[in-house]
Amino acid sequence: VLSKVLRKVALCSANILTIHQSIPVNGSAMLTLSVEVLDTTESVAEMIGSVEAISGVHYMKILSREESLR
Repeated sequence: VLSKVLRKVALCSANILTIHQSIPVNGSAMLTLSVEVLDTTESVAEMIGSVEAISGVHYMKILSREESLR
């Protein structure tokens, strides 16, 4: 599941900055990704939707978002 999530983020042209994963218990683990959204990154909403659609992803939430100062 992790490799599928990382692939979706990469296909949307976003950079993965950090990965934190808990130890899987009963086949499930909590994952926190820090993702850098670039000017070339596709729609964040579409990226989230495609990750949520992956089999094995049970819940997804944006914990924080930093607005560009440009």
